[in-house]
Amino acid sequence: MREAERFNGSAPKRGSDGRSLTPRKTGGFVTIKDVAAHAGVSIATVSRAINDNGYVATDVKARVLASMQELGFRPSQRARSMRSSRTMSIGAIVSELVNPVHLEFLRGVESAANESGYVVLVVSSQGSPEKERESLGRLVAERVDGVVLGTFVGGRRSLDILAEHNIAHVPPAGPVSEALNSAWMRAEAAATHEMGRRLVELGHKRVAYVVFQETPGRRAPGYHHKARYEVLRELFGAAGVALDMVNLAGLPAEGAPAEEIVQAARSVDPPTAWVACNHILLPYLLDGLAGLGIPEDVSVVGYGDSIWAEAYRPPITVVSHDTYREARALTSMLLDSINGRPLAPEGVEYRSQFIERSSVGPARR
Repeated sequence: MREAERFNGSAPKRGSDGRSLTPRKTGGFVTIKDVAAHAGVSIATVSRAINDNGYVATDVKARVLASMQELGFRPSQRARSMRSSRTMSIGAIVSELVNPVHLEFLRGVESAANESGYVVLVVSSQGSPEKERESLGRLVAERVDGVVLGTFVGGRRSLDILAEHNIAHVPPAGPVSEALNSAWMRAEAAATHEMGRRLVELGHKRVAYVVFQETPGRRAPGYHHKARYEVLRELFGAAGVALDMVNLAGLPAEGAPAEEIVQAARSVDPPTAWVACNHILLPYLLDGLAGLGIPEDVSVVGYGDSIWAEAYRPPITVVSHDTYREARALTSMLLDSINGRPLAPEGVEYRSQFIERSSVGPARR
């Protein structure tokens, strides 16, 4: 008895190529039952063809796949995950969702994940180790198959949450993570050094480095500080340039400039160049410097790039790297880990660069 007859008691009408002539379903969701009827096979055969689980003749599988395409049928990831003990979802955590650099990172994660049939759940730590652990706990509750750590501030305690539930993550703990951090620092330090040398060439003798005040509830990864501030401190120290750290106690009130920036800009010996330690700080820096000409009075540099930084007038000079490409590479590494393949950290390549635009110029005499 033919498979269609075992399925619904009667074989569908067929063309000369063996394809069903059953009209395409015009309303509601297309189900596996519709695909089976269209292809003239049983539901079990469709299931085997979709999941590569059991033998299906080559011509029958081709007919099933053609019917799926013609009907617009997409297999349920939830149903497939119940059989494979996977949810076909991964998590991605960053410190700030309002940071354009992080949005590019998340776009790269989603691109690589979607290509492999995964969905991405996004959470934010807001730079807080406690909130980071809460966010990771939510991802664990959602039974994600793995997590991409875009920004990571919680240390060992945060990683223990994932390890306790056997959830893969990238960068992974141990030597691979250390190798990736070292590669990132080398690239970032080289671009930072190029930026600092350019400010020295332009005659700047006092430079301000703007950061959020580091508190127990909010802090940046230490390797960022080493690859940025400490590189500038060493370079400027050798060149006789003063480097002032301007700490913002928090985000300024809406409509008000950051008082710490205003005070430093109006001091007796003010900086002639300003560096925002990350991209989210750049708008607050520009707001605090309102009334000063850029670059006639002060030069401005930011870390991280975005469309608005290039569209600003004058366009903002930045130290940047391709977070979209890096995120795709990290996500591919995570998926390899989930699927039992060996990690390939060499696939993650960091290329920081100094992009000089019109926001830097000779120091004001």
